[in-house]
Amino acid sequence: MVAATTVGTAVKILFIVLLMMMIASFAHLLTIDDGLSSCFNLKARWMVAASTDFAIKMVVIGAWIVYKESNWMVPIALIASAFVLGSVTTCGYILMQFFKLSPEESSKDPLYFVLVRSHKKDHATMGVSVVTGRVIISALGCLMLGVIIYTGLADWLPSHPKPFAK
Repeated sequence: MVAATTVGTAVKILFIVLLMMMIASFAHLLTIDDGLSSCFNLKARWMVAASTDFAIKMVVIGAWIVYKESNWMVPIALIASAFVLGSVTTCGYILMQFFKLSPEESSKDPLYFVLVRSHKKDHATMGVSVVTGRVIISALGCLMLGVIIYTGLADWLPSHPKPFAK
């Protein structure tokens, strides 16, 4: 029981630190000269890799938020916000979920109660099995791994053609 409380407190502190780091990073991005324009350079291979990574993250976290919330407006607003603010939104949402826990939930298994849907509300089941979810997440992971390997090889191998080079 004490270990679960310690884990819950440690994770809250971790997400507070992550949230502050993401806010500072976002503020730094907005204040530097070439901040936003460099983020949207479609000729950069790593921009394609970063965009793919972001899209995969949004699918996974968006699916979890849709699963977790009973009101459809909350996931729509959070996902739209995440497209603008990125990890600031996701870290803030996860942190908010930890602070919503009751003292009893925090003392038992805080990670479990943050990840699962609240049992207090009526939810319609989506009908997606755990196996299907694992296959989808594994396929997205393999896709991201392939994108990173291709991008790395394309940049680091001297014989690879550079279609986006000037």
